[in-house]
Amino acid sequence: MDILNTWWTAERLTRNQTEEMKVWLASAAAVLVLLTWLWHRFMAPRKDRAAKVTRWILWCLLGTLCVGAVENYARHDWKYVYQERVDAYDLTHYYLNARYFDELGYFELYPAVLLADLETGGPYYRMPPTVQFQTEERGYYFVEYKDFVKDTSEHERIRALFKSDAQWDQFKHDFTYLQRDVVGFTPETWQQMVWDHGFNGSPTWVMLAKPLAKATPVESVKVLGYTDLMWLLLALGVTAWAFGFEGAGWLLLFLMTTYSMRWPTLTWAFGRYDYVALLIIATGLLHKLKHGWAAAAVALSTAFRVFPAVWLFGPAVKGAVQLGEWAWDKAKKVAQPRPFPVALTKLGGLFFVAHLALWGMVAASFGSTQPIEKHFDNLFEHTTEDNLSSMRQGFAIGTAFLPSEIGESVRFVAKGRPKPNFHHRMNAGRRERIKSQKPWRQPLAITLVLLLGLGLRRKKDHEAFAFGFVPFFLMATASYYYYVVRGTLVAMHAGALHKGRNALGLGMLFAIEALVNWIQQTEKDWRVIQIGWMSWGLILYVAAMVIWLNWESLKVDLERFRARKLAGSEPHSSAAGSGATNASEATASGASDRS
Repeated sequence: MDILNTWWTAERLTRNQTEEMKVWLASAAAVLVLLTWLWHRFMAPRKDRAAKVTRWILWCLLGTLCVGAVENYARHDWKYVYQERVDAYDLTHYYLNARYFDELGYFELYPAVLLADLETGGPYYRMPPTVQFQTEERGYYFVEYKDFVKDTSEHERIRALFKSDAQWDQFKHDFTYLQRDVVGFTPETWQQMVWDHGFNGSPTWVMLAKPLAKATPVESVKVLGYTDLMWLLLALGVTAWAFGFEGAGWLLLFLMTTYSMRWPTLTWAFGRYDYVALLIIATGLLHKLKHGWAAAAVALSTAFRVFPAVWLFGPAVKGAVQLGEWAWDKAKKVAQPRPFPVALTKLGGLFFVAHLALWGMVAASFGSTQPIEKHFDNLFEHTTEDNLSSMRQGFAIGTAFLPSEIGESVRFVAKGRPKPNFHHRMNAGRRERIKSQKPWRQPLAITLVLLLGLGLRRKKDHEAFAFGFVPFFLMATASYYYYVVRGTLVAMHAGALHKGRNALGLGMLFAIEALVNWIQQTEKDWRVIQIGWMSWGLILYVAAMVIWLNWESLKVDLERFRARKLAGSEPHSSAAGSGATNASEATASGASDRS
């Protein structure tokens, strides 16, 4: 309870204090989800004054949690968070590399900043014995820092990347401003950066970000941080339009409490939340049946981060099923065949066209397809098992966190705990375990993805789309901050909390956030425990949703089968029979929506 007293009295909260408060906020959100579902289940049918009053009370509670979460994220100091502070670590990658992409490409950022540090009186921070570089031929490799300092030929090569001495001097100025003149780097984060994996922005993102970065002096770099804020505000606006203000409220509450937005802090970085905003926007557009605009949003999100294309899995499966049914009815010469999937065909076709157009613009902008090729080489190298870090999340991370380790972690987090016998962060042994599990883990993941597709075959288009998170979780390993993409699930669940499935799903998502933020405060050095428990929470979420979705879709299929069988036995014309069938199918779909 100390955090509640601190929260009211502190002039500015630390990040740890805000995350401790997130435990309370996310826990309250999970309880409020349950209360909202109970209201829909028992109070809404009454339609009396008590129902209206309790509904207003629930809205006020949601609004109160949103206000508290926004204030908590701002740390009680809006000027500090939204006007003054930037993240020098992230801006070195996404601002500096975008500004000088023509010179640095994907592999020269770290050599250039280390030389700039040397030539301006450095090393400014204590250097580790080795630093990590990358080339297209060698991939990631370590270099002795003392050897780099002495390698004058390498220094000449780096300077030659720049068009003139004046441009090199400008680069040094921009870098040292971020390194030394703003709050951001610490000795620990500097060492972390020189062991990091470099710049991974896609060519499309660079194409659009580079003009902004070039036009913005480093002293005004904070201005670029507001682009992410505008993207997320637009996503919230579309969610309010598509799912109502209550749906937007739940999404805002999630964004302000999720562990995935602890870094980078909103407005402290540049171009770090555009892709997720576009996915949320696409979810709302599909709910409003704006498939063309949704295709454009998904295409741009995919061009920014590649993996958002996975969100089209559900619509693709649903479209294939509908196409098969239409073809079957045509072959059987049914008088009124089931409809051709026009909207989903439009979604897929326009996505493909828009994506090709964006890649064409990239090739024209850079004069070749080389940046695209290098980006994918860099991406594949970055995501191998050998490069897994303790910040990665996914099904593979969960299965590698063994049941015995779960038991040890429970005893460890409890008071009077013994230390676990496993390493507190990702290490070679855990990476090897992830590799060794691949022969059975991947078939299991593929099976779950196929079962998901089976369950989505009768869902609405925006629902099929929002569940694209599931194959992303099952088939990939991505850093925890990319898991803010669960925002598509939050918007979808929150849009229909009268359904038991959505109440369970949204409640589980908030419960996972409460758990992860609690573990962060309890044992923040044991990242393996934190990410392991998050993975297992998401595994339970996936299992619950896959089972429930298939149950719902099976009910629809059974209702449709009975309706078609009944229509076939009626002594009416074929046209009348088909009309009755379609009416019954609509009724069955409606029954599924209410479940």
